[in-house]
Amino acid sequence: MNNTVYSEVTQRAQAFITDADDDFFSTRRVGLEKETLRIDASGHIAQTDHPEALGSALCNSQITTDFSEALLEMVTPPCPSVNQALEHMVGIHQFILPRLDNGEGLWNTSMPCVIDGDDSIRIGQYGNSHNGIMKQVYRRGLGLRYGRRMQAIAGIHFNYSMPEAGWPLWQSLHKHTNATDFSTSTLGYFHMTRNLMRIGWLVPYLFGASPAICQTFLPSGADSDLSTLNKSTRFAPFGTSLRMGEIGYRYKEDAPIDLSVRHDSFENYLHDIFAHVTTTHEAYAKAGIKDEHGQYQQLNAKKLQIENEYYSSVRPKQIPEKGEMPLLALKRTGIRYLELRSVDVNIYDPAGMHIEQLAMLEMLMLFAWLADSPPLMPAEMDVNKHNVQTVAHRGREAGLKLNHQNQATPLVEWGQRILSSLEPIAQWMDSCNQVDGIPNLYQHSLQQQMNKINDPSLTPSARIVDELDQHGSFFSMVMARSSEHKEALLKQDANASLQAALAQSVPDSIAAQQALEASCDGSSFEEFLANYFSQLDTAT
Repeated sequence: MNNTVYSEVTQRAQAFITDADDDFFSTRRVGLEKETLRIDASGHIAQTDHPEALGSALCNSQITTDFSEALLEMVTPPCPSVNQALEHMVGIHQFILPRLDNGEGLWNTSMPCVIDGDDSIRIGQYGNSHNGIMKQVYRRGLGLRYGRRMQAIAGIHFNYSMPEAGWPLWQSLHKHTNATDFSTSTLGYFHMTRNLMRIGWLVPYLFGASPAICQTFLPSGADSDLSTLNKSTRFAPFGTSLRMGEIGYRYKEDAPIDLSVRHDSFENYLHDIFAHVTTTHEAYAKAGIKDEHGQYQQLNAKKLQIENEYYSSVRPKQIPEKGEMPLLALKRTGIRYLELRSVDVNIYDPAGMHIEQLAMLEMLMLFAWLADSPPLMPAEMDVNKHNVQTVAHRGREAGLKLNHQNQATPLVEWGQRILSSLEPIAQWMDSCNQVDGIPNLYQHSLQQQMNKINDPSLTPSARIVDELDQHGSFFSMVMARSSEHKEALLKQDANASLQAALAQSVPDSIAAQQALEASCDGSSFEEFLANYFSQLDTAT
């Protein structure tokens, strides 16, 4: 991005508004995924099985688990707007909470609750079908490679697909000529991916809500530069999102491995991930695919067991056919939507997210769509990563500067430029997207975010640090808030048709898992894995 990028965004926004119809956004889709730990009455990570009353974690598309048996994952379908997606997410919470037994609750923040060592983080169980066993073994591999603590961190994924009419307009606005085999939409989504990575630091600054952790998250004897509140709480005084920082989601740096992926073109992106899922890593081979008891402890000894092991703040996505590897679905049909993965669970909202936050995330998608997006080279990717980690640990520090176009640029100045360029978009979106009870949602959200840029004390991370003394510890604060959120959600009127559909998903998902288990034709799990990964042999 050159120095005129922000004026160009504003100019393209004006041209876009002139050309677009008022119903332009009618075909855009928003989906939400939220991870949250189940906790017992004492605030420890739950040791119970995934509740049967929630259906099959393998086959229920809206209520499943992520890494651990206690890490619930709630998934909305693609929705026509941010408010409808949020309403659906609220409904999933309202369905889950009454079905938790033994005083269990939901830990409504990203960094984990009390952890009694890695063994207290039970790996998810998915039944006896080959698909279910593969899902569990993959998680065993993650635990083997990176440790289980990291896998107990929760987050929110914001999934977004542009309106169908957006791609001819994008092609016109950027004077782009499609000279490859990929569709315009795939080129456009990858264009957006690069830009979202360039401004990726803005998400933890505005919405980071994990500046503190329970001491139990750190391994015994581990060094840390975090400040100490008391024996149970560590925090970064100016931090925003430790989840996105050095102790959050990242690859181990004590086991050298090159997992870089080029973002200069979609073709090279696919090529590099393909290489990682087909190249053996000596350390993983030495550890063994099976343990001393003959049990699988990883799917394979490749750099990445499967493509989902590649961690990135933005992930291009495609819906695969039954049994198809997602990587090959991307290669075959291109990008269908983007998954923004850098959003913390918001402790100040019962559902872990707020409508104005979602409105801002949608506007950032449009910024990425409108801005120029030159090839993202390795050196710039390193800069982007460093900017995110700097903001994660020091984002509210007075006078903080980030690396922008190889120049030390004040965070405040850079943030103001990005947000100011979105003013015409916010005004137009409000004229096209009337949200009941929230007039001028997008303009109001934009102003709120500008206020945070100008005054860091308004960020959720600053509020959390300020409240730590009041509650005495991070643990006490989150327990109190999580209890309040549970009561608020259960008192709120629920959508009867959604609750009925979620109730029906329970027996339907259990029956689907039983059918999968019955369909195993006598073939071994080894044969199943060999057949699955044989797809890579025929890919070119």
